[in-house]
Amino acid sequence: MRPNSLKNLALLAGVCGLMPACGRSSYVSTDDAALGRVVVYRNGVAYYERRASIDGDVLRLSVPADKIDDFLKSLTVADAKTGKPLPVSFPGAGTPASGSGTVDMTVTLPPAADGARTRDVVLTYVTESPAWKPSYRVVLDPAGKVGLEGWAIVDNTSGEDWNAVKVGVGSSSALAFRYDLKSVRTVHRDMLQTEERFAVAPPTGGSLFKNTAGAHVIDQLAVEDLPSEADEQETTLAYADGAASVETSEVSVPAGRALATKSVAAAPRAPQMERDKAKRDVDHRRRTESVNKVRALAESLRQRGDTLVIEGFAEPGEPDPQMRAVERANALRNQLIKEGVPPAQVEAQGRGVVAGQKAGVRLVAAATPKTAGADTPRAPGADASPVGESHFESATPMSVLRGTSAMVAILDDAAEGEIVYLFDPESDRGDGRFAFRSVLFRNPTDSTLESGPVTVYGQSRFIGEGLTEAIPPHSTAVVPFALDRQVVVERTGDEGDHIARLLTVQRGVLTCEVSHRRTTTLNVTNRQTTAATVLLRHTTTPGWVVAKAPKEAEQYGQSRLYRVELAAGETKTVSIEETTPMTRTLDLRTPSGLAMVKAYLSDRSPSPGFAKQMEHLLKLNREMVDGEEAIVNLRQRGDEFRLRMDELHGQILSLGVTKTGGALTGHLRTKMRQISEKVQQNTLEIVQRQEKLMLARVAFQDGIAELTLADSPAVATSGAASATSM
Repeated sequence: MRPNSLKNLALLAGVCGLMPACGRSSYVSTDDAALGRVVVYRNGVAYYERRASIDGDVLRLSVPADKIDDFLKSLTVADAKTGKPLPVSFPGAGTPASGSGTVDMTVTLPPAADGARTRDVVLTYVTESPAWKPSYRVVLDPAGKVGLEGWAIVDNTSGEDWNAVKVGVGSSSALAFRYDLKSVRTVHRDMLQTEERFAVAPPTGGSLFKNTAGAHVIDQLAVEDLPSEADEQETTLAYADGAASVETSEVSVPAGRALATKSVAAAPRAPQMERDKAKRDVDHRRRTESVNKVRALAESLRQRGDTLVIEGFAEPGEPDPQMRAVERANALRNQLIKEGVPPAQVEAQGRGVVAGQKAGVRLVAAATPKTAGADTPRAPGADASPVGESHFESATPMSVLRGTSAMVAILDDAAEGEIVYLFDPESDRGDGRFAFRSVLFRNPTDSTLESGPVTVYGQSRFIGEGLTEAIPPHSTAVVPFALDRQVVVERTGDEGDHIARLLTVQRGVLTCEVSHRRTTTLNVTNRQTTAATVLLRHTTTPGWVVAKAPKEAEQYGQSRLYRVELAAGETKTVSIEETTPMTRTLDLRTPSGLAMVKAYLSDRSPSPGFAKQMEHLLKLNREMVDGEEAIVNLRQRGDEFRLRMDELHGQILSLGVTKTGGALTGHLRTKMRQISEKVQQNTLEIVQRQEKLMLARVAFQDGIAELTLADSPAVATSGAASATSM
């Protein structure tokens, strides 16, 4: 049922026993000044306006002692005719209040210029008062409009009746506070005297350097505790149990990888294989522990709000220690960002070699911490209230008895609005799977609608209620009021990197600026038989930039609302892509490093010299991978040949004890000779493949060592000559 019209309902009186200050006489009183206007504010004060007609030259006031400070701070007394202020006198601070707990004050009027004895005086002041409370009604209209009604609940705890008073409510950014004005204030003065000193010590000296030794250390990780980004991507391939590898007399290479040449035994024995497996297991456990430690560190950092500095350190004797320190700091920063730490919260710095510090990194609190919780998404408007000013006043005088409450009509208007669905997985009371049924409407007034409950009616019945933050004038608000599970959202995420800019390259280690991409994919399904409008809430963490998202969006506090129109039973996919810059070092000897550079060459336009060098290196790497795979296949075929020869040898020995197996024995010997020839050919082919692989590796390592970012035709030409010689 639609609530009663505001035109027919002026106020509702409360019961005296429900009011905490019922019956307490704690108001400013005078026999000659009638209360004419009261405006209650949201910041704990109320504005009072009184008008008095004085027969004589004195107006006496009685002010409660506990309200004297607010009264003195805000009192204005003026002649109603001339507008000039009038003096006020009251007992000194040492004079006790009267037996009723009040302070008597006197307003003295100067003689009137025209000799009149009766004059009008206007008094205004502010005293403590309970804040008013807003309450709203929204009535849905199928025609695309909504009826919007607003009420202000005012509590009269002043101790006096408000009879035939214009009652108003307001809110603004005005500040309110207590201040002691009734007490006598004496000023302490220092005692000064001359001092004569015959011997003065100099100030303590010190060395000039950037000192972080006293900084608050959050955590510290040694080199062995730092997970490598390349290792993280290749752990499964290189260190999983049973990983395929190629062992020859010259090299030992995990399948699909390009490594430096090293000598190993041609056929490792079982103990060696066991030792290799044990080493892989140890490495795998160490990397798992490192990744888990970084994840735990990221979880603790997400709970902090201050800025942290990641300091990288190098060991004495390391080549280019400053670069190695920067690489270690950036590597940990990248890992923390991937684990959800806001990029703006962590900075990377290279300290180089520092006495007493081992190679690794440490986290220290920055010199200027941020405000706690600055990067934590909060409810819309939670950090910006109030968002404007509001003022509503009753059109006609009304009465509110002492110790009662009243509902003052503040709004009755038609507003632009519609029913939508809001998907909000981020709020404390949000939902990560279903969208809330919500009302979207526009504030039709020039005042801010304060935060309060909203009751929603539709088709002559109650359909839900919600809570709104402050709504600025003529702005749009969305208020969830029901969860009917008609709109389902499946959310998935993905991350990846691509090179944005090359910085330096040194002996195969490429330092570059990468764009770390985080993609949120939302599959939105409308299970209704009617069309639906869905608003998808998404908050971008500080330090990230939205690179790709639906064009139709609205700001919602610190978040964005993306609008999706769905037909009955329709499913749509929405992707939101965000990026943040990182600094990474890529080892071009690893598949992951080469893959990122290959993608960079196809997407960007680097210098022709670098592109030509990299194309040659990628070709060599492809030849190496193909050669490794071919050697693995040849060795497997050789094992099959040897197994067949062992079977034939056993069969020939079995036939040797029989007298009738001569013909069959000869046939088996012929087959054995043929397979032996195939084994020899297979072995020769393996040797040839190994030689080509060795040449390719040497050419690859040489090209890696000579790689530069600038145009270098000579390097590319020498590399091409090496490839031709193969």
